[in-house]
Amino acid sequence: MPEVMCLGILVADVLARPVDEFPERGRLMLVDRMELHAGGCAGNTAIGLARIGVSAGVIGRVGDDGFGDFLVSVMRREGVEADGIARDQSANTSGTMVMVHGDGERSFIHYLGANGELVAEDVDLDRLAGAKVLHVAGSLLMPKFDGEPTAQVLREA
Repeated sequence: MPEVMCLGILVADVLARPVDEFPERGRLMLVDRMELHAGGCAGNTAIGLARIGVSAGVIGRVGDDGFGDFLVSVMRREGVEADGIARDQSANTSGTMVMVHGDGERSFIHYLGANGELVAEDVDLDRLAGAKVLHVAGSLLMPKFDGEPTAQVLREA
């Protein structure tokens, strides 16, 4: 069992640069670079911990789609225990389009997606039993988990 379980949002981040203005409606605009990254504060924390040698796992919800496949794959490749990630059949994986302006400033378009469907029942308490730390990340972006459901999981943990 991981020492730290990170519970919360998982996001596929699509970065484009430079984006200094939006294209006119119906028009194509080229950018110099586009990248896909794993994001979301639960996923980022779990990856960061794994990279410094702390065993970490993640609990969250992604869609049954390509972005969900990508996030699960990245977690496993980074050494994060990902068996606590639920796959949602009705909501797509959360995503953020990150437009990086020429001066480095960023603007965001976000889709709440499967993160918005996470509920307390998605948290397998047996996964938490062996962990020393439970890190809850992004409750405000999980409307069905924010508030009393989060408090319930923390009490039971």
